[in-house]
Amino acid sequence: MKRLRSIADRPPPLHRVAGNLALDFANTISWRGTDQEVDHLRDAEGMLAWARDAGLVGVDFSLNARQRALLAEDGRRLRNAIDKVGAAIADGDEPPALGMAVIHDVAARTFTAALLTGSPATIEFTHGDRILGPLAWAAVDLLRGDELDRLKRCLQHDCHWLFIDRTKNRSRRWCEMATCGNRAKMQSRR
Repeated sequence: MKRLRSIADRPPPLHRVAGNLALDFANTISWRGTDQEVDHLRDAEGMLAWARDAGLVGVDFSLNARQRALLAEDGRRLRNAIDKVGAAIADGDEPPALGMAVIHDVAARTFTAALLTGSPATIEFTHGDRILGPLAWAAVDLLRGDELDRLKRCLQHDCHWLFIDRTKNRSRRWCEMATCGNRAKMQSRR
């Protein structure tokens, strides 16, 4: 049975190790599929805290109750889609159509209300989309970019976080050497 945590014992903000904002967002579930699974963004408060920590919004950013509910619902859908699509690609499979459709829909919806300014162009998302807009577009940029073949999943059996392997010889195996890499090495020594 998964242990439920309250906001009071919420873990500190996650550091980002994936090399892509959308993947870092997908990696906000720790120990996925185990009895110690922790959803760091299970509610709007968690999503807002993560977005502030990631620099998407400032400390003064706020949403009304309706906007918070939409952020939590749409954020979970987008996070799940990014994770499913990323995992499939990392495993050498075709990305699921449903996941691709969710990423497309959020990117399209947020872009219709955004401003495109400057040269090179900058997308300025409107108030309510300042969190999900950049995340959806980071996913789109990854999916159409030249680093897609470097997308991997952590090999640690209880992690599976996604990351971009930017090592010269493409040898990165873990989300982070300091955590999963060290655990794997200790387990192999036993």
